[in-house]
Amino acid sequence: MRSVDPTIAAAWITGGVGGLGIAGTVATAIVGSRNTKGATEATIAAGSASTTATLAAAREERLWEKRAAAYEETLTGLLHRQAQRHFDLRKYRVSGEEEQRLKQFYEDYELPGVFEVQARLAAYASDAVMKAHMATRGAHATVKVAYSHRAALRESAELAQESGRLGGVPDADTMMDAQRQLDNALKAADAADQALIDVIRNELRSHPEAAVLPVPLPRTRHGFLHRNRK
Repeated sequence: MRSVDPTIAAAWITGGVGGLGIAGTVATAIVGSRNTKGATEATIAAGSASTTATLAAAREERLWEKRAAAYEETLTGLLHRQAQRHFDLRKYRVSGEEEQRLKQFYEDYELPGVFEVQARLAAYASDAVMKAHMATRGAHATVKVAYSHRAALRESAELAQESGRLGGVPDADTMMDAQRQLDNALKAADAADQALIDVIRNELRSHPEAAVLPVPLPRTRHGFLHRNRK
C-alpha cells in the first residue's frame, strides 16, 4: 500500500476536525433557535390565555354585581308587598289615628319602578330565581282573588240585611269556606315569598370570591435532541 505524505495526512485530519466543529456549531444553533422559538410561543400563548381569563373574570364580576342589585330591588318590592298584604288582611284593628298612619306609610313608601325592576330581573336573574319570582306573583294574585270573593260575599250580606231580603244572605258555611280559602291563599303566598328569599340568598352566598381563573400552560415542543434522549 502506498504511504500517504505526512503533510497531506495532517491536512486531511485538520480539515475533518474543522468540519465536525462547524457541523456541531450549526446543529447547536438550530436546536437553540428551535428551543427559543418554542419558549417564546409558549410565553405568548400563556400571556394571551391569562389576559382572556382576566377579562372573562372581570366581565362575570360586573354581571354578578348587576344581578345582585336586581335581586335587592326585587326583595324590596317583595317585603313591602308582603307587609302590606298582612296589614290589609289582619284580623285586628288599632286606633283610627294609628290606622291611618300605617295605611299612609305603606301607600307613600317609594319603591323602585316596577317595569325597571322587571327588566333588570329578566336580564340578569337565574332561571331558578325567575321561576320563584313568578310563583310569588301568582300566589299574591290568588290572595287578591280570594279576598275579592270574601268581600263580595260580605257586601251581599250587608245589602241583603239593609234591604230586608234575608234570602240573599250567604249562609255560614259559605262565609267560612270563603275565609278558609283566603287564609290558605295567604299562607301559600307567604311560603312562595320565603322560597324566593331562600333561593336568592343561597345563590348570592354560593358566589365565589372574584379571582382570575387558572390558565393552563400550552404544551411546548421539544427539539430533536430531547427526543433522542428518550
